[in-house]
Amino acid sequence: MAEAASLFSLSAAAVVEDVLREHGCRLSDRDLASRRTGEAAARRNEAAGWLRRTVGAVAGRDLPEEPSEEEFRLGLRNGQILCSALNRVHPGAVQKVVTADSVDGAALSAFQYFENVRNFLVAAQEIGLPCFEASDLEQ
Repeated sequence: MAEAASLFSLSAAAVVEDVLREHGCRLSDRDLASRRTGEAAARRNEAAGWLRRTVGAVAGRDLPEEPSEEEFRLGLRNGQILCSALNRVHPGAVQKVVTADSVDGAALSAFQYFENVRNFLVAAQEIGLPCFEASDLEQ
């Protein structure tokens, strides 16, 4: 009888461990996803703060204090903030920054995006900074 009680307590303990492990993993996955989202937001907020301190408002726009991923991406998309920041850190790195007054008409946004982002990526690569793809600003 003692042997049966011992087997029962072992198997009950194993079942409890299995249930805790199964549910613990699920909670851990949710916690991990939440933590990753929080860490990404913290890095984005830190980057936005650094950019605000480094370049201030560019073209009359400033990044929000705590931008969403979309706000951050849209704020960097035309390349002016990126070029200005690189020029502050490494003066003269980006030779040409297209601004609103250097191009006329509706084509400004597309031209500005293409030129500024391209000029930023070329300059960053030339001075050996880790880079990203221009398409990353669209995703």
